[in-house]
Amino acid sequence: MTLTVAAVAIGLMVGSVTPLAFAHLAENTPEERLGRTMGNAELGREVGDAGGPLAVGAIAAATSLPVALTALAAAGLASGVLGRVALRDDGRVRPANPPG
Repeated sequence: MTLTVAAVAIGLMVGSVTPLAFAHLAENTPEERLGRTMGNAELGREVGDAGGPLAVGAIAAATSLPVALTALAAAGLASGVLGRVALRDDGRVRPANPPG
């Protein structure tokens, strides 16, 4: 039962973070760079979709499934914290279309 709860929690985390992150990118990217930005974000998501199960499987094979799911949850939490720190509002006004 615990593994089911952990899997559901991880699914909810990923399922809610991805659309929020893509919406943030779309809202804060200049129009002329939007295609490249969203393409790079999708590439990163696909690498995670492919690499995540492989990493969890490798960790589970070396240790146990609970350890692997804990590692996955820790990686998701660390990613969220790093993203939050990187995207925090520092009060500066940013131009809609920065030069360059």
